[in-house]
Amino acid sequence: MKILYELSWLWETLGIALVAAAVCVACAALICKAAKKKLSKKLLAVIGAAAFVGAILAVILIARTPMPL
Repeated sequence: MKILYELSWLWETLGIALVAAAVCVACAALICKAAKKKLSKKLLAVIGAAAFVGAILAVILIARTPMPL
């Protein structure tokens, strides 16, 4: 049970990254729909993967920043 507690940060990070990736994909789809352009599934997957990696990096950078007292 202790190992699940120790890995809880991992699940939180993955959840944040998945939500951020979903928001980015939805925004890209809405932008393309407004511009009346076709958006391929391959491009959506690339946008989602890039957003996921970017969100993971952002969480790591934020976690390394010390909080002011």
